[in-house]
Amino acid sequence: MAKILKLIAVFLVLTMLSLPVLGDSGNGNSKDAGRNDSGMMVSRNNDNSSMHQQAREMYDNGSRMRESEGVRGMGFMHRGDNSYGNYVTFTVDNTTGNVLNFAIAGIAVFDSINISGFDFKGSSTDGAQTKIFNTNGSIVIQLHDNPAAVIDIKADVKTTITFNLAAGASATKQDNIVTITAGNLTAYIASEKATTIDITGSQITISTDNGDTIFRASPVNMPHDDMEQRFMGEVMSKRAGAEVSVGESDQSSIVNYSEDTNVSVDSVESNHMRMTVESSNHSGKFILMNLDNSSLTWIEGQNITLYLDNKPMKQVMTEAELYNATESSFWINMTGTNRVQALIYIASFSSHQVDVVVGTPTPTPTITTTTTTETPTATATPKTPGFEIAFGALGTAAAYMMRRRV
Repeated sequence: MAKILKLIAVFLVLTMLSLPVLGDSGNGNSKDAGRNDSGMMVSRNNDNSSMHQQAREMYDNGSRMRESEGVRGMGFMHRGDNSYGNYVTFTVDNTTGNVLNFAIAGIAVFDSINISGFDFKGSSTDGAQTKIFNTNGSIVIQLHDNPAAVIDIKADVKTTITFNLAAGASATKQDNIVTITAGNLTAYIASEKATTIDITGSQITISTDNGDTIFRASPVNMPHDDMEQRFMGEVMSKRAGAEVSVGESDQSSIVNYSEDTNVSVDSVESNHMRMTVESSNHSGKFILMNLDNSSLTWIEGQNITLYLDNKPMKQVMTEAELYNATESSFWINMTGTNRVQALIYIASFSSHQVDVVVGTPTPTPTITTTTTTETPTATATPKTPGFEIAFGALGTAAAYMMRRRV
């Protein structure tokens, strides 16, 4: 009997020890994965590191501050040396000009970004863009608060740029494009006139003669990495003209990848957005658009159509087909009902009007009405048809009666 009781006791102990393991085995309670506030899957393996905690806390604190002050949509808010955007958070070292604690939607990407010989002068912010510049203006760091979290480092002189990855992030290089992964985030770095690109451990070092060095992430909630990597190649070849992002409260971010290209958002309504695209270079350009379902709105099943100068654009089925297009066309990627990404190819340039229309066959034209005041003209009342005939018949009958009397 005693042996049986001991066996039962051992069985109960083993059962109790196994319960926490069983409780953690379901997908909903896993400690290794979860979703951030933007709905993106995030690896939690490094959540215990101070850097990841700092990035998450900075993003959450920034979101609360922005909400309390009524700041909505893309655009940076500052507190001390910290910058809080709708997507991007970072800190500027006001002594060196280094960018610290760079994160996207609470996901730590870089511990720091520093540039050799950068004689820091100051920084400025205009909406969704912050610029950090040196004393003679030969190097400017542009950081954009948009779904792609673009960083554009413009240099007129030789320099070396060092990106120090955050804990848990990794980098590889292929065809002079660096691919970075951090959690479920994928991003890329390409440099227009790089002489060397070196990856050693968690450090990416790029030496460049001059030109643009660009960091760009796959937009939040828009997984399409093949297209994003190819787009980086088009950025470096200057066939990418610009990237336009429009979101909540009609806030927009425009990144010009080619100096000869200019894009403006002219109007945004619930079902219609209009842009003007200009370029002094007449060769074809790609324009990338990131739209969320807030200012321009749609429901599942509604089509989104693009028009170039009031004429429907050709829609292709894959991004690969668009990259090889010879006529003006567009490709659209709709993931769920929250975001839309559209890539446009405009075959030749002067000044063009681009309309994005939800659920209607044509963009609303601009109608000019002219009011003309006319002086009324008096007109004679028309005679009743057949009156003359009746009068003649009556006269004939009267003459006949008089003849009979005679």
